[in-house]
Amino acid sequence: MASSKDIKRRIKLIKTTSQITRAMELVAATKMRKAEQDARGTDAYSQHGRHILRDLLAHTEEKGLKSTFLQTNEKGKILALVITPDRGLCGALGGNVVREANHILSQFSKEDVDIMTIGRRGQDVLRRKGYNIIATATHLDWKPKVFDVRPFAKIALDGYASQKYRRVYLIFTDYLSSSVQRPIVRWLFPFSAEESEGLSKRARSKRIGEQPASATGSGVARWKYLYEPSPKIILPIIIRNLVEMEIYQALLDSNASEHSSRMIAMHSATENAKDLIGDLSLAYNQKRQEGITRELAEISASNT
Repeated sequence: MASSKDIKRRIKLIKTTSQITRAMELVAATKMRKAEQDARGTDAYSQHGRHILRDLLAHTEEKGLKSTFLQTNEKGKILALVITPDRGLCGALGGNVVREANHILSQFSKEDVDIMTIGRRGQDVLRRKGYNIIATATHLDWKPKVFDVRPFAKIALDGYASQKYRRVYLIFTDYLSSSVQRPIVRWLFPFSAEESEGLSKRARSKRIGEQPASATGSGVARWKYLYEPSPKIILPIIIRNLVEMEIYQALLDSNASEHSSRMIAMHSATENAKDLIGDLSLAYNQKRQEGITRELAEISASNT
């Protein structure tokens, strides 16, 4: 059985650890608030971008215009962009994303899959599983910019346009609230108007203080757009910008989810440390009481 000295040493170590976890909780809370603001702030932009794209598609269909990004490729490999944290101590967040990615990609042979990763956790796990990592980036968890994701968007766009890839997946953690995050799989190509409409509705449902949707179900004013010089010229530009925005939004959601999960994990660790300190303090006091009782008994026995 541990001595009172050993118990006292453990209490001291746990107190030191709880101070560290408490500090990490406060840091994560600060980062989470900033990351949440960034993620919420781009929802409206993404929503209206999808609406403009759907309107453009209607124009192009009426005039019989085609775009390589809207067609379904019958041949080519699978491309997936997986966004995970760089570091641990954020619960099962990274593992859930990798598990979701593995579930989707296991339907294909590993030779038929190319993977891009943002974040070290996904990069390390997927490389160990034998997948081909063609592009990777780390340390984008604090104040990311749109140009940080442009190389990934270019690979996806150029690869699909050249029919190198027949489907492009985006796998990340969707930030719903500070206590709810979930891994999600989204396909970037081939583009689907139904998928885009669903994303717009989901984005609106996440926004704070959102007004009820209109009777049309879209919640977006039906504007009549004038396209210059022509929808045919504008369509590829809009699609490229929207893909960049989708990846950037996914990165912002993932970062907000990471900081939120780390804040919750560190809070739980701090509370567990307090409980453990209480149990050890009780054991330490009992040990001291046993020692005092034993010494009194020895003194009493020596005097008789």
